Parts: sequence; structure tokens; C-alpha cells
Amino acid sequence: MSHNHQHKLHLSQLFQSALTAVNGRTVVEKKLAELKFEGKVAVVAIGKAASDMMRGAIIALNDKIDSALVITKSGHADSSLDCTCIESGHPVPDRQSLEAGRKLLDFLINVPADVEIIALISGGTSSLVEVLPDHISLHELQKINNWLLSSGLTIHEINKVRQAVSLIKGGKALSYLKHKRMTQLLISDVKHDSPEIIGSGIFVSNKAVGNLQNAVKLPDWLEKYIQKEIPRVALDVDSHIIASNDMACQAIIKKAKKLSHDVTYHGQTLHGDVFEIAESIHKTLLDTQAGIHLWGGETTLALPENPGRGGRNQSLALALACLVENQPGITILIGATDGSDGPTEDAGAIIDGFTLRRASDFKAKDYLAKADAGTFLAEAGDLFSTGPTGTNVMDIVIAIKEPI
Repeated sequence: MSHNHQHKLHLSQLFQSALTAVNGRTVVEKKLAELKFEGKVAVVAIGKAASDMMRGAIIALNDKIDSALVITKSGHADSSLDCTCIESGHPVPDRQSLEAGRKLLDFLINVPADVEIIALISGGTSSLVEVLPDHISLHELQKINNWLLSSGLTIHEINKVRQAVSLIKGGKALSYLKHKRMTQLLISDVKHDSPEIIGSGIFVSNKAVGNLQNAVKLPDWLEKYIQKEIPRVALDVDSHIIASNDMACQAIIKKAKKLSHDVTYHGQTLHGDVFEIAESIHKTLLDTQAGIHLWGGETTLALPENPGRGGRNQSLALALACLVENQPGITILIGATDGSDGPTEDAGAIIDGFTLRRASDFKAKDYLAKADAGTFLAEAGDLFSTGPTGTNVMDIVIAIKEPI
């Protein structure tokens, strides 16, 4: 086995330890066992990790479940689940997202008052389910989301805009319930694990959700879709963060130390422009000790009009490959914990000082400019794929700096 292949395998194993620690089935099963529901419950799971989260609920609650609904990304449904499962569009909402919105409202309205409600929410919820005002069409919703996804705005800013457009986001879904309280378990895919931002705060008591106000500068054409006021709903929501990026990173640290490696955790610092973050990571690796280096978070990437293959992680990977070109002893994994980077089925990439050499007929900077890093990395053989992971806690960067 080549030295390079050994490092790639090692990094993949560390990344897998993070996925195992924050798997939706595991964390939901554990938390629901702690909360000890006595009577009947209705369970709705929404997000990329919805199927795994529902599986955890079924294991924990079994015959206490009176009704259940899963809304997840296309290709992520579990056909063995004994409940209604809807697959819809991500990262851009589609017609099925609106159908999922109708199914969600039917589900909520029909839960009896004496049945407790549990919501299981993970990343992707914002795109997967939607209910729109009459004056907004699907085409207009898609135009809004395409602009948001290419704008370079943070997920906090993006989801604030989504809340201001939607009839269910920002806690507005709570208005369809006849209950006084509900419980929600959240897998966090946002900075600071803010419940009102995860899934655009669909079930967050909206006394905690502020108006958009002047938080984001929007183009004039988008302003007409914004609801200026959020109707308040008096309902007690018991929210629990059951998995997060930091939990995933702590699992990597534990695994690496068990293997007797020195580990430096640089915290939740992967926030900001992809190219600025690449420079920061590279400088850190040059200036620091050998061993395992770890970062968590989620970068932003402003997209050109017609982007190519790949998302923020593949762009970060190729930007790093340019910076470490011909530098031996550094191997870096850049991965999305949900298993998909942008509109692709690759989690990211594992690069080193010879990535550019492995795709020598391609000009890396041209592919970065076109947001087509995935095409370059595929040619280099450096793409990293996991398949659906059953979780979604932002992104992780793990680097090996020799000697180790």
C-alpha cells in the first residue's frame, strides 16, 4: 500500500468515527430513552437524516407511536419504515417540496390533542418542505433559493430570508397545532447550534425568531416576497440539540488519541469565504507541529452564473491543493458530514501536494473560477464519497502533517 493511500485510508477512518458518533438513529434512540414519554406520540422527521432519526424513534418508542411522517431528500428514504415517507428536492425545493408541505400540514392538523408531538429535525429541512403564500409560485421559490445559494450569504442569513418568505418556517408551522407543547430533537448543521436557524426554525417557538429587518441586503426583485412581520404563536417547544459539529470533532479527537496521535483541534473556525479559509488552513499547517489537525464549520462560496461540478468542500479542497502543491508530508480530508457537497453525491475530497500533478492536463485555477472543482478532483482521483450518512453536522477538515 502506497504512503499516500495509507494516509487517505487513515483520514477516512477518522471521518467515519465522527459520522458514527452523530448518527441520527443512535442519537435519537438515546435521547428519547432519557425523556421517557408515557402516552401515545406522533412523530414527524424532516431532513437529510430523517429516515435514520425515525428509525431511532421507532426503536425507542415502538408501540407508543400513534402516527409518523418522514420527509427527506430524494434517494434517502428507508423503504423498511412503516410510515409515510416523502422524498423531495435539495438543495433547491421542487414540486415534491410543496407536496411535502401539504402532507405536513395534514399530519399536524390531525394529531389528537391528547397525543404528544415529537419533531426530529436535521439539515436540508429548509428545502425539503415548504408552504407558500398564494402570490409566490414554485418557479419564484426556486429563483429565490438559487439566488440565496449562490450569494455567498451565511446559512443564518439564508434561513432568515427563507423564514420571511414561508408560511411554515420561523415557527409558523406551530400555528397548525392544537397542542400547548411539543418536543423537538435537532441535529445541528449551523454555527452556534441555533435552534431558530436549523431547518429555518420550522418548529421553534417563534418568540425566539426575530424579523428579517435589515439583517440582509436583498436585491429589489426579492423584496416583494418578504413578509415584514412574523405572526406569534404561543406554544411551548422543548428543544434538544442531540448532535453537532463539535460532538463529531470530539469523536475524531478521541479516536486519534486512542491511536496515540498528537491532535490539535482548531475549533469551529471554518466560517467565511472558501479561499480565505484555505489560506488560513495552509498557514496553520506550515507554522504548527506535526500530527493530526482538525477544523469544523461551514464555509461560504459565491457561485458564478453557471457553476460546474462540486460545492464548497470541493472548492476548498482544490484551493488547498494549489497551496500545498509539491509540499510533501501534508494530506487533507475536506468532507461534508451529510455525504453530499453542493448538488453532488460526493462528500468532498482528500488532497495532498501531488493532487495537481495527478491532473496535470487541467489548470486548477480555471476550474476554481468556474466553481467546477469536482471535475478537476475527479480527474486527479481525489474525490471522497461516503453515500448518505444518516446525519448532517456541517463540514470537517482533517489534516495529517508528517511525521506522525
